[in-house]
Amino acid sequence: MPSKLETARGRIDALDRRIAALLARRFALAVPLRALKRRAADPARERQVLANAAAAAGKPYAEAARAVFAVIIRRTKALQK
Repeated sequence: MPSKLETARGRIDALDRRIAALLARRFALAVPLRALKRRAADPARERQVLANAAAAAGKPYAEAARAVFAVIIRRTKALQK
């Protein structure tokens, strides 16, 4: 019988796989958008994405979500080059 730690890690691993798949879908949608924009950076849109992530995560995790999405934005812009 798995320990509580092993069970929790298994659940996290399952979530990580789902998150990675969703990130791949997000990147696949975002990369072609570069052709539609004058430049890769859109500060107003980036602020909105960060605010949306913080709000969706809720108060205890808002700053952590904002930090993660800041990295996602940076990686998306790198992929769009």
